[in-house]
Amino acid sequence: MVKKYCAFGGCKTLVNLNQRYCDKHKPKQQHVSKTSDYANKIHSSSRWRKTSQLYREANPMCEQCLKASKEAGKRAGERAGMINLATSVDHIKSLADGGSAYDWNNLQSLCSFHHSLKSQAEREQKK
Repeated sequence: MVKKYCAFGGCKTLVNLNQRYCDKHKPKQQHVSKTSDYANKIHSSSRWRKTSQLYREANPMCEQCLKASKEAGKRAGERAGMINLATSVDHIKSLADGGSAYDWNNLQSLCSFHHSLKSQAEREQKK
């Protein structure tokens, strides 16, 4: 069978023609919701990828970090915390609860820390 080099820069591993990367350099799997097939369908769409990218470009900082920093700055003598870059775009009202998938009023940029906190709180709330 005819093979080609892995598309990862500098990798000399041969892969089948129908593959792009070797096992070592395969991209991580896209976000997979454990709660909703509908959410998985939205998150795997090109419309969501474009919406997410545009929103993150317009709001590059974690909105929860910014909110915490502003609240800390209002209290006398208290230092504001670290503000992180956003790593994901999150639905404020989850898709499973009927939140709008592409409405910017239902989106927020979050760092991995705040996204994990929110996801954990949502999971505990559903129990």
